[in-house]
Amino acid sequence: MRFSELKRELGIESSGKLDFHLKKLEGLITVDEEGRYCLTREGYAALQAIEVIRKYGWQKRAYILNLAAYVVANAYAALSNPYLWLWVILPLTTAWLAFYTYWTVKKRKALRW
Repeated sequence: MRFSELKRELGIESSGKLDFHLKKLEGLITVDEEGRYCLTREGYAALQAIEVIRKYGWQKRAYILNLAAYVVANAYAALSNPYLWLWVILPLTTAWLAFYTYWTVKKRKALRW
C-alpha cells in the first residue's frame, strides 16, 4: 500500500505518527519503485512468526505447565504418601497427561517444535 492508503486503512490522522512508526520498522518493510510499502524477507519472516505464536504459543505454554504440574504433583505425592501415590495419584495424573498430550498433538496440532 502507499502511505496515504496505509494512513486511511489504519485510521491514523497524523502523518507524522505513521511516518514515525514506519521508520521503526526499518529492515522489515521497504518502499518499492511505485511508492508502495512492502514487507522485506525479514519482515515476512517476522509476520509468520507472530502468526505462529498467536496460533500456537498459548497451547505450548499450557502443555508445558501441565507437564510441570504432573512432575511436581507426582514428586510430592511419592514423597509424602507412596502407597496413595502408586495406586491413585500416579495412574490418574498419567491418564490425564496422556489424554492432554493426545488432545494437544492430534486435535490442536500444537506441538510442532
